[in-house]
Amino acid sequence: MSNKPQMQTLAGLATARGYAIGPAFIYRGNAAVPVPEYCVEVGCESEEMLRFRRALNEVKRDLEGLIAALRERTGREDVMVFECHLMMVDDPSLIDSVESAITEDRLNAAAAVRRTADRARAQFARMNDAYFRERVRDVDDVERRLLLALDGGAPEPYVEIKSPCILVADDLTPSQAVQLPREFVLGFVTEGGSTTSHVALLARALGIPAVSGLKDITSIVQAGDTILLDGTNGAVTVNADVSTVLDFRDLIERQKELSEEAVLGAPAGTLKEGGEVPLYANVHPGVPIGGLRELGARGIGLYRSEYLWLNRELEPTEEEQFQAYRDAAVFAKSLGEDATLTLRVLDIGGDKTVAGITQHETNPFLGNRSIRYLLSHRETFETQLRAALRASVFGKICIMYPMISCEEELVESAKVLEKAKSDLEAAGIPFDREIPVGAMIEVPAAALNAAALAKHVNFFSIGTNDLVQYTLAADRGNDAVTHLYQPLHPAILKLMRMTVDAARANGIYVGVCGESAADPVIGVLWAAMGVDILSMSATYIPVMSKLFSRLTRNDLDEYARFAESLDVSMGAADRLSACRGWLISKIPDLDNIIV
Repeated sequence: MSNKPQMQTLAGLATARGYAIGPAFIYRGNAAVPVPEYCVEVGCESEEMLRFRRALNEVKRDLEGLIAALRERTGREDVMVFECHLMMVDDPSLIDSVESAITEDRLNAAAAVRRTADRARAQFARMNDAYFRERVRDVDDVERRLLLALDGGAPEPYVEIKSPCILVADDLTPSQAVQLPREFVLGFVTEGGSTTSHVALLARALGIPAVSGLKDITSIVQAGDTILLDGTNGAVTVNADVSTVLDFRDLIERQKELSEEAVLGAPAGTLKEGGEVPLYANVHPGVPIGGLRELGARGIGLYRSEYLWLNRELEPTEEEQFQAYRDAAVFAKSLGEDATLTLRVLDIGGDKTVAGITQHETNPFLGNRSIRYLLSHRETFETQLRAALRASVFGKICIMYPMISCEEELVESAKVLEKAKSDLEAAGIPFDREIPVGAMIEVPAAALNAAALAKHVNFFSIGTNDLVQYTLAADRGNDAVTHLYQPLHPAILKLMRMTVDAARANGIYVGVCGESAADPVIGVLWAAMGVDILSMSATYIPVMSKLFSRLTRNDLDEYARFAESLDVSMGAADRLSACRGWLISKIPDLDNIIV
């Protein structure tokens, strides 16, 4: 009887696309650093304070050295993760909290650091937005550095990685992830983490596939086990048989060919027999964008500027914003002669809270968020618009207003923009006087009144994530109502049609920047209904490009008629199945393309 372990496939979260095969290296390096807690003797508080200050300075020096090294190695975007950590270490509120615990409560320095970190973790954990919940990992990282500095430091176990492997860990902090030996790490598999974590972003930046959310994976996998890592679909296979390994290697080759075709073939989004649906990328500060060109991105269709506000107590200055927008505009220009950077102005509120800015509201999703916040804080709005205008001379920038619900908001936003232009003209600073402006269509009122809104802007961008959520009153992050979150619901199709028709009638273009743009069945339908640009996570561009290359404009017209003619009584699953069936009738090998 064979003692060979049985093959098993585990499903997790696809956090960084790609495939890898290799032996497992187990890293249980994220356990909490044990911290003794005791009261220091009366009169010894200053000595304990000095220990904390020395540790603080040591961590600052380490971070500054890491940042300098990363600037040479991986570029500006990776650096921003650790610049955020450096700002946390420099945060007066953090320092005051620790020192207060030492001087007033006579806590030892390590316990004071732990108490302060616990309070910060609790604050982030209460937030509804996944991105902000993941900031707990940043607190963990900074706390860990401080505690190790107080304890004299300790060697990291990953220094033992000396040959190609797949790292299997309980979880990884950003510092741990970026300092791993890149030449040997083929992929990440972690028990914790999410698609919005810094580790996921760093994995994408470094071109390393990753799967997270695999509970107890460090107990299931043994060191040296062969792992098939599918970062595209979020699956990990352990102890695969020969046949499965061969099939997986074929999958890797198909993915490689698909990516090469996106670059070497026709521009992404080119239709069979002529025509195109340009495919743009969604990005935000902190996520590396260097690989967009290789993936076939034709431009940046959504730049989430609000990420500049995260992990900091003070708003970014005009100069900080200008530099970030300028760099993004310069990069977008490299994607093509007509490539644009669509900069969404500060979009906070709802489940996106920012310390010192957003206030507690009974119903934040219907509260003072996005454009409403900016119009009630015009100095912040003007500062951001001046920074964007200054950057507009370095590349083609479009300004986009989020969560527009009425004409008045566009009229008032235009006044703020004119004020920003006047300020720059008075100072003799150049900018694009005719910079395009657009409105996001995210609430039913905007879609229903799209014809009127179109007279005030140069383009629409449909945020399907919120449009579906608001129209169907179904929180997309709530498991209890997931079945009600239906992008192909008849009401959504009607709102999409109204928006597209209004754009056409007024001679403006319309894009989609919601996650549905990257869904093969739904994204193709949006293009079929007349959407001009699809903007998505860049790693999905090659697949979508391949699909469009197999379809003609007549095919798309037929698809739109088919989808919009489906019986309104049809359930969500049946409706999606019917649309998928139509797509397969045109692309029989659809499942082979969506790898």
